[in-house]
Amino acid sequence: MRLRLLLLFLPLLLGACSKINAPVRLDFVGATGLISGNKTVAASDSLTTRVYAVGNDNALKHLRISVTYEPGLSPIVYPSPLSTYDPAKNAPANQEIVYLDTLLAPTFSTNPNPPRGGEYLFVSQFTARSSSGIERWQYTATDVNNESASRAYRLTVRKPDSAAVYHSYTARLRAVPRRTTLPDSVARRATARVFLTLRYGSLLPKYAVTNQRDNQKLVDLIGVTDGTTFRLSTPLDVDVIKRNAINWPAENRRTTELRRTTLTPTAFTATVISTDFTAAFTAAGSSEFIPNKYTTGTLAKDQVVAFKITEGSGTYYGLLLVSDLVLGTSPLLTCLVKVQK
Repeated sequence: MRLRLLLLFLPLLLGACSKINAPVRLDFVGATGLISGNKTVAASDSLTTRVYAVGNDNALKHLRISVTYEPGLSPIVYPSPLSTYDPAKNAPANQEIVYLDTLLAPTFSTNPNPPRGGEYLFVSQFTARSSSGIERWQYTATDVNNESASRAYRLTVRKPDSAAVYHSYTARLRAVPRRTTLPDSVARRATARVFLTLRYGSLLPKYAVTNQRDNQKLVDLIGVTDGTTFRLSTPLDVDVIKRNAINWPAENRRTTELRRTTLTPTAFTATVISTDFTAAFTAAGSSEFIPNKYTTGTLAKDQVVAFKITEGSGTYYGLLLVSDLVLGTSPLLTCLVKVQK
């Protein structure tokens, strides 16, 4: 009888002695000014999320951030008459962008009982879509045993859409220069960059473009600042993006064209017809930026730049107005953009 009882409780005893690894944990940091759940936001709004991951018993290995746009980022071309509009036919297909895909080097806190797998805090700063729709942001942390945890939220953007032949939005290019120290201990200010897709109005930080070939194909302009000046360059500007067939191959570099104009902010506001954008670019003629046609050089407030972009088999024209420019330790270039749909 005693033997039977021992055999009966043996599985329970073994189960109590066996160790089960604690799972990966991933949470959003909830605080004023941070996105941690579903929310309705303004078009082109600047947003911040803080994500905290804990490896517990196994070391953290990987962090992935993706965003799905519903519908896709391409501006909607409304049919005529508007009563024939059908979202299933006229709206662009949903589009996913991998915002970050990186290996992790988790930190270990000074807590007397830190998590064995380390912990990781990532601050994600991004800009909401410039047109009406939904964004689904998903964050996934994975450990060395390929166990993972995911969290997601949805952002809803409601922007009054119309049958306008152009897409308009505000782009705020904020890139804080990094301070570095040269070998001779002389401090210098290094340039910082942010990447803009003109037709969509989407902004990408450097880490979303480096070695991310699908994202490289979206970039039209690169905002470059050293804190004292701000300029916009195309991916063909080798002073900004070095000729590197591995990190950013030539076939991924969009051939965005820039033209200097004499248009005033008032003229920019008055440009509302599709042919006006083409005419503005054509009127600029050979007014390329000198000595480097692939960059605007130092920008100034109220400056208007004409551009031409090629996307697939389509060609689109537009105008960019520098509406505000703040330099210093936290430079901010604010642009108003109008582009053909």
